[in-house]
Amino acid sequence: MDLPLRKDLRPKSGQPEDAAWIWGSDDELGRLNLQTPERVKKALETVSSGEIIPLGLPFDQVAPPCYGRQVFKHSIHALGDIGFDDLYDMNPQSTSQWDGFRHFCHIPSGYFYNGTTAKDIQGENASTKCGMQAWAKHGIAGRGLLLDYGRWAEARNIKPVYYDNFKITHSDLVNVAESQGIDLRPAAQGGDIQIGDILVVRSGFLKNANSLTYEERAPCHLGKNIFGRHDEQRYIGVEQSEDILDLLHDSYFSAVASDHPAFEAWPSEKDYYLHEKLLALWGVPIGELWDLEKLAEKCVERKQWTFFLSSAPNHVKGGISSTANAVAIV
Repeated sequence: MDLPLRKDLRPKSGQPEDAAWIWGSDDELGRLNLQTPERVKKALETVSSGEIIPLGLPFDQVAPPCYGRQVFKHSIHALGDIGFDDLYDMNPQSTSQWDGFRHFCHIPSGYFYNGTTAKDIQGENASTKCGMQAWAKHGIAGRGLLLDYGRWAEARNIKPVYYDNFKITHSDLVNVAESQGIDLRPAAQGGDIQIGDILVVRSGFLKNANSLTYEERAPCHLGKNIFGRHDEQRYIGVEQSEDILDLLHDSYFSAVASDHPAFEAWPSEKDYYLHEKLLALWGVPIGELWDLEKLAEKCVERKQWTFFLSSAPNHVKGGISSTANAVAIV
């Protein structure tokens, strides 16, 4: 299949501008289609020690949850005198997570990925179209690439504002990559990005959040969630810009992830969100609030910022999201 550049996208009649629904009308995987057996096998070449590094927070973190999401509740159910079961009551997006294709629509058209609508998700005619079961049946695996903005900024005495829509720019990411010996361009353009790579951006948000007390974090995490520029939920993230859009589209990442709450700087000050482009228009899974601290340290130790990344999304028919369930193998 030819993989068009963003400038060459020509959506079919009735599809939103910038849509890249190129995998067929019944597709529910989006860019996960790029994680072919050949590419997954190739990604295993990044493994040297075989050390496993989990990338998920405890289910009760971050605390309090962002965006007014539900607090995790755990109880233990006795099985008579012979044992016990767990009971969980949770929102998978209160902790390390995947945003699924049903999470965020292209706002001008109302479409979710590949023509999915709100009526497909909820109501008397709802289906499981583009639910998390599709990802669960496929699995997620490939070559992860860490861009450690947090470490790069710290070394240059740059002080990110974690609780505002502080923007990690395209030039920032290019410079971070260069400091790590990586050319942040697709291989087809002479760079080091391979089709199907999983982009992971560490801002240092969780390191900063963990340095604060609950009382210090709470006012930021519990700010009123008003969608739009006046949202009181404000977080560091990747900027909304044409250069970033071209990078994220044309590199053909199979997924993106970060250690901050929304991957992109929140709220957007543009007339669009990266969530619209990534999830609804291009079919790119978004991971958020991943614990990247140990992985970042290991990458510095190895002087290598690529690794094998694997995740088993929760198998929920019609599911909106999933706990991350992600591990890096280095």
